[in-house]
Amino acid sequence: MVLRVVAGIVTVLGCAALTARGAEVVVMSAGAVKAAFQEASARWSAESGSAVRASFAPAGELRKRMLAHEAADVLVMPAGELAAYEREGDVVPGTRRDLGVVAMAAAVRKGAPVPDISTPEALRRTLLAAKSVTYMDPKVGTSGKHFDQSVLPALGIQDAVRAKAVLGEGGFIAEKVANGEVEIAFHNVTEIMPVAGVTLAGLLPAELQKPTTYAGAVLKSARDPAAAQALLDYLASPAGRKSFLDRGFTAPK
Repeated sequence: MVLRVVAGIVTVLGCAALTARGAEVVVMSAGAVKAAFQEASARWSAESGSAVRASFAPAGELRKRMLAHEAADVLVMPAGELAAYEREGDVVPGTRRDLGVVAMAAAVRKGAPVPDISTPEALRRTLLAAKSVTYMDPKVGTSGKHFDQSVLPALGIQDAVRAKAVLGEGGFIAEKVANGEVEIAFHNVTEIMPVAGVTLAGLLPAELQKPTTYAGAVLKSARDPAAAQALLDYLASPAGRKSFLDRGFTAPK
């Protein structure tokens, strides 16, 4: 702990804040946390005097970038996948911080009738009636993999929905609904809420949900591990987590 005197007032600075000041933290992150992360990290940057440079991509793209040994300080992705990098020694032990839990939801164009997806049978009827559907390409997105390989088979309509699906490659795929390209989108609720021009139709039924915990950790390649850890500690603090809770996340257990 360090004391600083400014205009006769003694202030106490945490060591992490001092270490982080003036640094630049490079972050590779899954897109589900984008809106919340940007808001919370901007506050941390203003308070710490350190910059944050973040890029956002589907989990599959992040895996490719990790294989290519792309330089970064922090990795944010689904906790289950992050655990694999912990086991492989790519992240610094003990640095992981859980940021929030995400559920899947549906969206339709603003002004369109809101379909019923409250039960598995209601969701099945809605999907069969829809002229077109979008969800993440299961080869690159965690939500798309769950929807394509778990939800649709459970409803017995995988082939029927695949035939009219426009797969998303990344970003806010609900924009395809907002611009009229697709009738209904299924994506993480945190990636639907920031999109203008759509209405949230609701969360998937509990029986078909797969809540995903997103977490961050310091990479072994980090140039300034202390600054990277200071950012993660802030994101997981009550002040940082508020941005996540305000944007559709629930608190990790």
